[in-house]
Amino acid sequence: MVEKKLICVICPVGCEIRASIEGGEVKEIRDFRCAQGEEYAREEFTSPSRILTATVQVKNSSIAQLPVRSDKPLPREKLEKAMFQLAGIIMAPPIKEGQLIIKDILGTGANMVASRDLEK
Repeated sequence: MVEKKLICVICPVGCEIRASIEGGEVKEIRDFRCAQGEEYAREEFTSPSRILTATVQVKNSSIAQLPVRSDKPLPREKLEKAMFQLAGIIMAPPIKEGQLIIKDILGTGANMVASRDLEK
């Protein structure tokens, strides 16, 4: 059995949550102060995910890069591949905030969208 710990980021308390993991399965979670902390820890220990923020290249514009983000978290193990996919994207204005850049990136169900408007 392996002991792991993490600092909860759900609320400002920042509980140091501990878990016992055996064979990739969470057996016990302790030292959390709320149900949200327990849920966060269980997810983080079994299938961690993150919102991806990045940039894509822009042509014919006064700025060279456009900020983009995922509309929901991606599995952490797919973040690097997603970054490589975004590196090949070149957009041209006009672009509206929330505009779809990549639909269902890497089959995760998450879409990459523009984080700001960009006029011609």
